[in-house]
Amino acid sequence: MTDLHQHIDTIRQRLGKRLLILGHHYQREEVLAHTDLQGDSFQLSAAAAENTDCETIVFCGVHFMAETADILANSAENLARRNGKRVNVLLPDLDAGCSMADMATREDVERCWNDLAEVIDVNEVVPITYVNSSAELKAFCGRHGGIACTSTNAKTVLETALQQKQRVLFFPDQHLGRNTALKMGIPSSAISFWDNDAVDFGGSSVNHIRDSQIILWNGYCCVHQKFLPEHIDAIRKAYYEIQVIVHPECRRTVVEQADESGSTSFILKQINESPSGSSWAVGTESRFVERLARLNPDKTVVNLAAQPSYCDTMGLIDLPKLAAVLDSTESGMPKNIIRVEDKTAADALLCLQRMLECKA
Repeated sequence: MTDLHQHIDTIRQRLGKRLLILGHHYQREEVLAHTDLQGDSFQLSAAAAENTDCETIVFCGVHFMAETADILANSAENLARRNGKRVNVLLPDLDAGCSMADMATREDVERCWNDLAEVIDVNEVVPITYVNSSAELKAFCGRHGGIACTSTNAKTVLETALQQKQRVLFFPDQHLGRNTALKMGIPSSAISFWDNDAVDFGGSSVNHIRDSQIILWNGYCCVHQKFLPEHIDAIRKAYYEIQVIVHPECRRTVVEQADESGSTSFILKQINESPSGSSWAVGTESRFVERLARLNPDKTVVNLAAQPSYCDTMGLIDLPKLAAVLDSTESGMPKNIIRVEDKTAADALLCLQRMLECKA
């Protein structure tokens, strides 16, 4: 393993600024050790949009993140800066996907949109896709005046959308949409639910759809769905005066019983800046929680649930796979290139630019 670390470091030194390695917070520790930037989806998307020096981006994350990096790094504006030269975006393991993103396909969302058009004016609907979605869904939003959001800026995006139009179609994560809407003061009665597997009209009544401000898609994160209210009860019995902080992809009942909720970056900031001796139970991906505990040895930081909740697809990327894509880059024959088709990329870029302009 030491030889592999040295091999990766040597390639990075030889490629210098031509190479940018991005790592999501949920990655393996040994992989993050070789990244230039670490962060959540919003931070890494912004980094891909702003970097003009690199020729190759290796994204240690999942497929939709690499798609987003390709769209932003190879925008018309960035291509002009580089005299038309594209940045190759590489994903160390092509099987590193996202089950939440897979819960909403372009065909499914278009069918929903057409069904909605039969009973409401879709010109008064803003489609919002969580950034954890395919480039095709971001392109759908781009074409229909919609926008992407992250867990960091979801509230700002929803507020902006509802200032412009009567209602929002939010996909694919129901929990982020519901928790954000409720935090904004939108009542449950104004939130409807679209189950794509329902036989008739998403399983909601036509009247409920017409009365709603927020229409939620039936999607969720497999990591955050595992946290339950009984985990909070148990942790508070086990630790005196422990504070519970969770990700807004968790269920409503979990978010409501927690002391705080917020994005991965929010959780990182809150714990890093908390007083020495404080205790935290964290409801999010367990590699990240374990890292927080190592970074804060003067505090108690534990998983909210006794059974760790790992993102399996993030875990597919390891040192051998990272080394392999770096070898391919240095040889001039890069592998695992993520390339979004031009028309899809152009439409998706509109959606992503609106997202980047919406600061939390």
